[in-house]
Amino acid sequence: MQNVNVEEDLRQLVKDAKWAIWAFVILNTFVLVFFFVDGLYNEFVFVLLFIQVFLVLFWLGPVFLYQIFIKKVRIKYAVYRALASYKEVFSHCSW
Repeated sequence: MQNVNVEEDLRQLVKDAKWAIWAFVILNTFVLVFFFVDGLYNEFVFVLLFIQVFLVLFWLGPVFLYQIFIKKVRIKYAVYRALASYKEVFSHCSW
C-alpha cells in the first residue's frame, strides 16, 4: 500500500518538474522575443531576467542544496524536488 503512494508521489513530482521546465521555456521564449524586438534595455526583458536569476539563486538553489545536504536524497530526486517547488512559486503569483 505504501509503495503505491510513493510511486504516485514520484509521478506527481516528475509531472510538476516537467511543468516547471515548460514554464522556463515559455518564459524565456517571451524574453527572447522582446530582446530581439527592443534589445536588452527593454524594461520587460530586464525585469524577467532579474526575476529568473533571483529565483534560481534564492529559490531553486537552496531547495536543491537542502534536499542534498539535509535530506540526503539523490541528485536526480533533488533536481525534481527543486523544479517542482518552482510550480509552487508560480501558484503564489497573481496574474
